[in-house]
Amino acid sequence: MDELQYRLSKNQKNEIAQNLIDILQKDADIFDATVTFIYEWISTGRAGKRKAFFDVWDIVLKDYLPTTRPILFRTDRRVSKNGKIASFTGRLECVRRMSKGSGFLIICDTKEALEYDERLGNLGSYRRTFYPLVNVLIKARGSGRSGFSERFLDEFIGEDEYIMRINLDFSSSFKCMKNV
Repeated sequence: MDELQYRLSKNQKNEIAQNLIDILQKDADIFDATVTFIYEWISTGRAGKRKAFFDVWDIVLKDYLPTTRPILFRTDRRVSKNGKIASFTGRLECVRRMSKGSGFLIICDTKEALEYDERLGNLGSYRRTFYPLVNVLIKARGSGRSGFSERFLDEFIGEDEYIMRINLDFSSSFKCMKNV
């Protein structure tokens, strides 16, 4: 049996993307559709992530300039193509656990990468930004009326997830090795 695919209209994609931006920039409430989008993004494995997800994140990443500048990490079986939208984490321990000692570790110093978007980029054309999804979950927990279950928040706040385009020009990649 085929799995149901998560689909959104163009208008829904724009509304969810704008809500994600407004949550962090304007302290807006989280729409129900945005809660569903986040649940679906987090609970859907790599193979199940479809165009609807990436279209929303594409809008967000082009229009959102973060205020923080963490060092972000990602692990992958192989070094991915530039431009691919992917989850990163701010916790090296999460990467160690996910990699199981194999694949590649991608590290991005967002302070260095974002200096170009701050100086040269314009709203709607940012190329090296990221979105701190963890901040939405923390804000949701603090509001007490977010639509997320406490179990979900407990589990995924610790993942310290960020959404970002892989950009190997502003990242470093290393081959993971098992500790002996």
